[in-house]
Amino acid sequence: MSKILRGIGVVITVGGLIMNNAVVKEIYLGGRAKLLLATIGQNAGTRYATCDESTLLKRLYAEDQFQPNGASDLTYNFYNIDNPEEYLKGEDAILVETGPYVIKKHAVKYAVEFKASGLTRDSTNNKASIEYNEANLYIPMDINVDVKKTNMTRGSDLKLNWSNGERQNVASYEKKMPAHLSMTDRITNISPIYQSVIGEANDEFSLILSMVCTPSQINNIFAADTKPQCTNTELNDMEKADCSCCMLKEMYDGMQVSINATVCETFLDESSQIISDLSLLAYYDGGVQVKQAGEKKYSGTGEDFGETLYNQTAIYSPIIQSHTVNDMLFGYPSAYVGKIVPRIYLAQAIKIMKDNGINSRTQAAKELLTGNMDDLLPFKLGDISLYTKKVGSVCLNTCSGAADATASPVDLICDGFAPERYESNRIDDILLGGIDCKPYSTTYATMKMCKDIDSFLEINPSDDRNERCVCADGSDDYKTSGCCLAAGKYDGKDLTSSGCLYPVDGILGRNYAGRYTATGAKPTVDLGESTEALVSRESEKQSTAKITQFICPSKTGPGDDTLFLPELKAFGHYESYEGSDKHNTYQYTGNPRMRQTDHALDDAKPFSSKVSGTSAQYFRPTGLTGYFNEISLTYGHTNKGVVPVYIRDIKSPMNFTEDWGVRPIICDPYNKNNHCHELARLRPAKDALLDNFPAGTGLPFTGLQAIGAMQGPTMKGRPTYFHNPYFMNGDKELFSQHNNSHVDFRDGNGLKLYRLVNSLEDPGLFSVGSLNYELLTNETTPFEMKDEFLDQNPYESYIDLEPATGLGVRVRFRHGISHSFWECDPVSNEQCKLSKFRSSNDGCYSSSNQGSYPCSAANVFSPVVVGGKIIPTYWVDDKQQKASALDIATLSVITDKYREVQHGYGFMVNIAILLTWTLGLPLALQLACFAPEKQFLKQGPLDGSDGSNRKDTSYVASAAES
Repeated sequence: MSKILRGIGVVITVGGLIMNNAVVKEIYLGGRAKLLLATIGQNAGTRYATCDESTLLKRLYAEDQFQPNGASDLTYNFYNIDNPEEYLKGEDAILVETGPYVIKKHAVKYAVEFKASGLTRDSTNNKASIEYNEANLYIPMDINVDVKKTNMTRGSDLKLNWSNGERQNVASYEKKMPAHLSMTDRITNISPIYQSVIGEANDEFSLILSMVCTPSQINNIFAADTKPQCTNTELNDMEKADCSCCMLKEMYDGMQVSINATVCETFLDESSQIISDLSLLAYYDGGVQVKQAGEKKYSGTGEDFGETLYNQTAIYSPIIQSHTVNDMLFGYPSAYVGKIVPRIYLAQAIKIMKDNGINSRTQAAKELLTGNMDDLLPFKLGDISLYTKKVGSVCLNTCSGAADATASPVDLICDGFAPERYESNRIDDILLGGIDCKPYSTTYATMKMCKDIDSFLEINPSDDRNERCVCADGSDDYKTSGCCLAAGKYDGKDLTSSGCLYPVDGILGRNYAGRYTATGAKPTVDLGESTEALVSRESEKQSTAKITQFICPSKTGPGDDTLFLPELKAFGHYESYEGSDKHNTYQYTGNPRMRQTDHALDDAKPFSSKVSGTSAQYFRPTGLTGYFNEISLTYGHTNKGVVPVYIRDIKSPMNFTEDWGVRPIICDPYNKNNHCHELARLRPAKDALLDNFPAGTGLPFTGLQAIGAMQGPTMKGRPTYFHNPYFMNGDKELFSQHNNSHVDFRDGNGLKLYRLVNSLEDPGLFSVGSLNYELLTNETTPFEMKDEFLDQNPYESYIDLEPATGLGVRVRFRHGISHSFWECDPVSNEQCKLSKFRSSNDGCYSSSNQGSYPCSAANVFSPVVVGGKIIPTYWVDDKQQKASALDIATLSVITDKYREVQHGYGFMVNIAILLTWTLGLPLALQLACFAPEKQFLKQGPLDGSDGSNRKDTSYVASAAES
């Protein structure tokens, strides 16, 4: 019996300790791996189960994104320049915040394919990444809208399929915009597309000369005293590169003998064909008035301006334009770009055609205007002939005017808006829904002129001052609606590119959300048909707009179900965006600011930002961390360190770090236990937008990120900047920008930035001193407002995630975009010397001779506005619910499961400890102390003759005494 008791004591003692150790290890050490396997390998919790073609994968990348909780809320606040005319004449710009304009965004991924990945060590896995295109559909929340979808499914090949069956309900959205706001509200601010245009030409004066001369002929102006003047037949001929376009007046006046030369400044006469055309086109595009009758002419003759060739008594500039919110977000036609840019590159197009054996000016124009020259020229036009035709289909009904073509084009006006998106089922009508039709006036005028030309030639076929019109698309639309002209001459005026419209991209791009049908008082949008239309129309862009994300971490070894944990850190990270694994944001030149000549400098180094970072939907999971309570799987914190998050708007990653002082929650309304899960919050790293780069990276202030190199249709880009709303965490100087140390002289011409005090109430018309607006100054800190329940600045980005599973739950990306005028420093940019003031006090840059140079690249129409000032355009709050209701419910299931496991293991641990300490240990001690007959406790001879080698037995006595 005693042997049995001894055995039981040993088993209980040792076994209890082993069980205790095993259970603790299972809970605290093995729990993480088990959670990973449960959430990754079993299609639960996070969305990691994509290594195989799982049903979860299909759900992720299919039509579930159409559900209301799969949509994003985009809220835009724009800045309106309240005094554009005064600003262009040297005063500070008054920028007034207006908003919020709310847009609902639905997205679905298509053209989905598996690819190999460079982020896994498993080189044999051809399904480690997923590649796709993304269809984005936008619904303005200025009206009540019913949202439906056609039956849309994803096949086993991951391709989308549509059915014409009964539409399914998605949501019924109520108006979210305040009553005083509308998508037709107008915003006046810097025109980014015009910055692209004058940046490509270098400056406004060069742009004007480019309409009549080639680049070589313009460069020869500085040697016009030694190079011959171009004849009328040589002008704008690419093969005539040794003659001079014109002669600067300063050089002409200094000539010792009188010569026959065209003074360059004569091209600036307001009554000339060029300036008259530019002003009229700027007027159509919503440009700002910069001169009125009675003011001095640009040509420097001292004469007063009266009117243009078209009887306009004001001059308009396109550098600042007024557009509706609808056009700002989704794009609009430009009459200015549509006519001027083709005229600038026509000579190059003609030479390209000649080099290919085709000597036809008309054919060269057709190729240029239909986009076939885009790969050969620095400015990508696209098929503006087709685009013009589409604009005509929605805008022609808004046009009216004089019946004869000899009347001023100002009298031929298209004054109104295209039908709204919900008023048509035609795709083209939806894409152009609600646009301002005024730019189409230039196309409408071609119909009047071309009809008149036909009449003239019927009377006099040999009239060499008139030439029949040719539409670039080969049609005869000029007879019925007007068209984009590849040829034509009206009373001696060349009509090539007249009537052409260029599609300016909106902030959000083209919007296919339409296919509306009426259902009572509400319009209805069909997201399924809209997606199908987008996929069919955008097929040519699929290869250049691909997105790749890593979705399949490798295993530790063959047959081992434990995932390779280091690769989990990269799970969900982007590998490419818009078809490239890196994007240039600016040129590193050593200069503190972006310049239009940066790309041409020999020592310029493109700053390329590698595509990397998470999408904010997947994060590295911590797994179980040995802490449970009623509302979390972990102690609620992520792994320490920075978390790179890829920001699509800047095509660059931004570092986020955890705020350990904030513990947001998200609740599961469907769980019987009413689970609310504790989350971790990530915020942008404090130095995320600080200037930690070497000097000369195009960042004139801290708190800005230069992104202009990838903006617009040209290689030069444009001066565009990314930053926090209200320049938060940036230089306080950004609020006023009165520091003009980057020019030789001139004070002021900064800005005054007014913030809405309450964006949900109608502030009324703006006035300085209004209590509804707050002026932000260097001493202002407008960022003290907090969310009601969380210590969170309402202008700061954040990401909430569930740490154990790494599930991204909700996101608020908040950022602003600003633009500036190109600078034009004659010291670093020789071509900026073309335009010059007579007085030394009028400009910003000094001259070695008498006079001074203008203050920016806008050196003709607004020469005193200081370039390089950062003018905010808008800021946006992108609210995304990354986790669906199913995801939250799954978290609840996992929580319940692991709570049961914990309680079970806890019970076993308690039993093990109880048995160990209440039965095992006392029994062992009892046997040790009161069983002297047991051999292993006998006292042997002191000399060790029994073979025990025991020399000291004092411990036996001490143990017995104890």
